[in-house]
Amino acid sequence: MTLVLVSTSGDRRFPLTGRTSFVAGRELSCTLPILDPAVSRRHADLRLTESGTLEVRDLESRNGTWVNGARVQRATVVPGDTLAFGTVAFTLLHQDVTGARLASPSASPLSSPPGSPSASPTSPLDGSATVLFERSVPSREQSLADVAHITAGHAQATARLAQLVGIAQHLGGPTDLDALLEALAGDLFRSFDADRVAILLRDADGLLQTRVSRDRRGNIPRPVPRAIANGVAERQVALLTNDAGSDARTAGASVLQQAVQSAMAAPLIGEQQTTLGVLYVDHLRETDVFTDEDLAFLVAFAGIASAAVEREASTARLQQAARVRANFERYFAPQIALRIADSTGRVAPGGSRQHVVVLFSDIRGFTTIAESLPPTQMADQLNEYFGAMVDCVFRHQGALDKFIGDAIMAYWGVPEAGEHDAARAVAAALDMQHALEFLNARWASEGRPVLSVGIGIHTGDAFVGNIGSPRRLEFTLIGDTVNVANRLCSLAGGGEILVSDAVRTELADPNLCAPRTELAVARQHGAPQDVWQVTASWTAS
Repeated sequence: MTLVLVSTSGDRRFPLTGRTSFVAGRELSCTLPILDPAVSRRHADLRLTESGTLEVRDLESRNGTWVNGARVQRATVVPGDTLAFGTVAFTLLHQDVTGARLASPSASPLSSPPGSPSASPTSPLDGSATVLFERSVPSREQSLADVAHITAGHAQATARLAQLVGIAQHLGGPTDLDALLEALAGDLFRSFDADRVAILLRDADGLLQTRVSRDRRGNIPRPVPRAIANGVAERQVALLTNDAGSDARTAGASVLQQAVQSAMAAPLIGEQQTTLGVLYVDHLRETDVFTDEDLAFLVAFAGIASAAVEREASTARLQQAARVRANFERYFAPQIALRIADSTGRVAPGGSRQHVVVLFSDIRGFTTIAESLPPTQMADQLNEYFGAMVDCVFRHQGALDKFIGDAIMAYWGVPEAGEHDAARAVAAALDMQHALEFLNARWASEGRPVLSVGIGIHTGDAFVGNIGSPRRLEFTLIGDTVNVANRLCSLAGGGEILVSDAVRTELADPNLCAPRTELAVARQHGAPQDVWQVTASWTAS
């Protein structure tokens, strides 16, 4: 004998049929959805017993589960008992006591066409004022067959199928996602008697975001009813309601506030059976606007649209990845930039201490030189110099931190530390001095001023990470290691490369560095660093 939960106010009815276990809660995905703020998202678990009773287990709900006025964690409910979820109370009754005629799948006007089990509808689980129809989403091929079957015998059958073919053809035209969504919105208006259409897509966090929402006059700020959109996306079913304000499973606050009368929605499902988004249409003036033929057409429309959306979204991701990689290549050698781009996540403030090698280079007397040149000539020569120096850093697997006036800060050890980072940094410094010799020779022949550069290198621990505000972050290195490298650079004369004792000891042949006993570099912590000059005969190992 069928049991039914009937609300004490008489506005809700849940027949407990078709299964032995149910979950009551505020989420639309619950088998007994109760859209009331006093009810938790997943409030209680209910199980039918062979003896005709109901076993109830509270799911740690906020407002508790109550049987005949007593709060319970577990309880057995018999016909005639009152069962309350928070403040929403029901009476458990036999079907023959209520005399109710409950909806069944066979009674739904969206029954599957013969031989099309994938298009089976689901019946409403509650006693709302009108019947809310849901339709499982079949394959794209089956959805087209469903349109032909449901409209068979109608004059519009051929027109509907031809319309779908036309939609598929012109959706291949847009070359970016925004243009595609605009085209989809126009097709939805041409396909249905709707006051409003909307398209929602999942963002990077998996949340549905409205990308298009407009009425026939243009953009509108009203949000899409979440009770409808979230339920369709999570359960991957298409939905039709012709009295949305009365249907318990769609009557969320936004539905009531916007006075939505009739609505349809269908999920956009990708090749991997993930929900990409939702198509939504509604009518604010009349009930009973949309038909089961309209819902079948919307499902087929969504199948075509999902393929186009997935294509454009994939293209957009590839383009973004290329932009990210190109941006990283401004600061890292190409092979390092590729590894970072492939593994990068959301950029956020923070960092860690890491062992690094830091290089500073600075043009000697550049202020005087710059004052003697026209601004355009100064900028051109400085840019040419920077380009050559950065190439030297990248050739030796280094990374560019920043330009500081006419100075350059580069580093090794991030994102990956290497056994020969100190040697690579020294090799890059020698490469920079040699490259400058070639530049100076050409500049002298052109009557342009020649440049002289001093370089300092130190190694040790530093803070490495993103510094700044959420609006503007800079990936950089901070700490005593950076300061010592900068001081070494300040001590270096034109054409000189000065390194700390810490760098010298990490080289394969420390004897190729000459001591500069007259120099020393103070440190924030610890004894001053001895200073060494890299000899011209040094070569990278």
